[in-house]
This record gives sequence, C-alpha cells and structure tokens, in this order.
Amino acid sequence: MDTAGRLVLPKAVRERARIQPGVPLDVRVVDGRIEIESAAANVTVELRGGFWVAASAASVPALTQAQADEVTDELRVPAADVSGGEG
Repeated sequence: MDTAGRLVLPKAVRERARIQPGVPLDVRVVDGRIEIESAAANVTVELRGGFWVAASAASVPALTQAQADEVTDELRVPAADVSGGEG
C-alpha cells in the first residue's frame, strides 16, 4: 500500500482473477479480510436470433475466442459427473 492508501494488485493476481483495467470492483471486509471481485455486470436477457442471450447495459469488449474457450473449459462438467457413473 502506498502513502495515499492505494493498493496495487500484482499482474499475476489480476490475470488469475481476470480483472481488466477499468473494470469496476466490489471491495468489502468480511471477518477481518478484504475481499475484492469484479462488480456484477448489469445485464438483461434478450431473445436474439432464436437464442436467449445476456445483453450488457454497458459497452463491454467482446470476448476473444481464447477467452471463450477458457471459460467453457472451466465450466464443462466431466461426463462421469453428469451421468452419475463412470466415464
């Protein structure tokens, strides 16, 4: 922390938390810990081209294909977990 009370998040932490410059953050104190996370986006659900999509109220950059693939891989549930059995 600098003398003005500002904190600098190391690049590795920002990357792991997917915090981009200019993204609003929620900061709170919980049980004596400081918790920081990206603020929830203001979105609506709209029907576009026959699909329901989350549409941001603010202008946000589009995900790159690499970002979309990374999120998909993280969210994908292994087949064994879905079927309740092996493989």
